[in-house]
Amino acid sequence: MNKKSIVLPVLMGMMGASAMADVTVNFPAGTTGEYEVESMLISESVKPRNQRGPSDLKALVVNDGKASFEVLPSGAARSALYVSDRDAVMLYTMPGDNLTVDIVSMEPLAYTVSGSPLMEAVSLLDAKGNAIVKEYREISRSENPDQSKLEDLKNQFNALFTDYIAANQAEPAAVYALLQLDGEDYLKAFETLPASAAETPLYPLAQNKKDRVVKSIEADRKMAELQSGNVDAPLFTLKNQFGKEVSLSDFRGKWVILDFWGTWCPWCIKGFPALKEAYAQYKDRLEVIGIDCRDSEEAWKKGIEKYELPWVQVYNPEATAAALLESYAVQGFPTKVIINPEGKIVNITVGEDPNFFNVLADFMK
Repeated sequence: MNKKSIVLPVLMGMMGASAMADVTVNFPAGTTGEYEVESMLISESVKPRNQRGPSDLKALVVNDGKASFEVLPSGAARSALYVSDRDAVMLYTMPGDNLTVDIVSMEPLAYTVSGSPLMEAVSLLDAKGNAIVKEYREISRSENPDQSKLEDLKNQFNALFTDYIAANQAEPAAVYALLQLDGEDYLKAFETLPASAAETPLYPLAQNKKDRVVKSIEADRKMAELQSGNVDAPLFTLKNQFGKEVSLSDFRGKWVILDFWGTWCPWCIKGFPALKEAYAQYKDRLEVIGIDCRDSEEAWKKGIEKYELPWVQVYNPEATAAALLESYAVQGFPTKVIINPEGKIVNITVGEDPNFFNVLADFMK
């Protein structure tokens, strides 16, 4: 996913509430089937992935549009009720909450939640925000998107939540509204929260995101500095699939693309055909070095074979991965870095962005 594009996935993913007690779910009349509910304590969800315990996954059996479930009883929790492969109702609760979720429409997903002040406010904010997101997506998918209209919608989306925070600082949903913002907007709004916000169930998520936003802003600054054309690409030596050491310095004098990827990353894999075409076109003066991240060695080697990757491949061990990723300001996957024959970084592209190959073609000229 292109990092430059408007990032609104948080809105679509956070929508509801639940904790210990019954959650009654009313689907459209006649709905029958089995759905999934996945729950986790908020205190657990803010831990690094490799330190979290397993989530609680249970089946939700729906008969004639009616279903109910219990969520985790031991503290503030976040539960996801998956109604399709793309959509989920997110529920935030404290023990003792009794909630009712009324799903008005499955496609597109529309619902209300009652039973707690937090979730009632969250569901109302979501309804307004989702309308903006829907219009944004419709315009962005058109043949000639109106960029000024898209920017206006983005501003409307941010204003919806910043205005709510300003008018409802003492309400627990103010923290939820904060979580829909990003970048400098997020940091400014975070500083306006009263001390009492720290007692709300979503605050650990807000504090966790603040730390990530600060790191992201610093990474953006570093990325801009790195791709100025004046910075030497940080050197590294890693082993290829045959156990032989490969150093970046081995390729001085050629153009180099560093492709930070992983077999777990669908957007990385989606970009391989275009990267293969570029490699075939320019390989007389360009080398691609695939740097696998966050995979087991076995999965990495199988991925090289499965996707028939013809360029240089090296493995970035988890124990030392962070230092290399930080040195190249990698914030997401895939990240592609173009290095000129003098060893200077000239471009860093985050996400599967087709424009990367236009940028590469300009350099190759």
